[in-house]
Amino acid sequence: MLIADPGPMLTLQAVDSFEKELGFRLPESYRRFLLLHNGGAPTPDAIDVPGLASSPTDVQIFFGIGRNEQTSSLSWNLALISERCGSIRALPIACDSGGNLFCLSLERQPPTEIIYCDLDTSECARHVVAPSFQEFVARLRPFAK
Repeated sequence: MLIADPGPMLTLQAVDSFEKELGFRLPESYRRFLLLHNGGAPTPDAIDVPGLASSPTDVQIFFGIGRNEQTSSLSWNLALISERCGSIRALPIACDSGGNLFCLSLERQPPTEIIYCDLDTSECARHVVAPSFQEFVARLRPFAK
């Protein structure tokens, strides 16, 4: 996977501080991703979402810590999902071009599962995409022509 538009370099202390704010430790593969890229636009970017009528969709951008664009910030998107989908316990980590969110589910500890939250539905329908961040990234593929 290639990443365009990565965020500013992070230190271990910055990630540790973010985890302290969250109240839990991020999965190791996601921590490594943040330290290496701190978000950005992936290539390839298509992913299948089981149960979603409009699948496949894209991963437009991965969110990060302290990114210049507010809408690409983990903290901003955490506030968004809390406001729009209060019943969902999840950390948004990316979005598709339609503004729907890929999230690290917080339903179980430690958090590992990646879910798709469809903000276009009144109940913020959830779809399991991958059992881990590492598997989520491995499932990214080019769009079929």
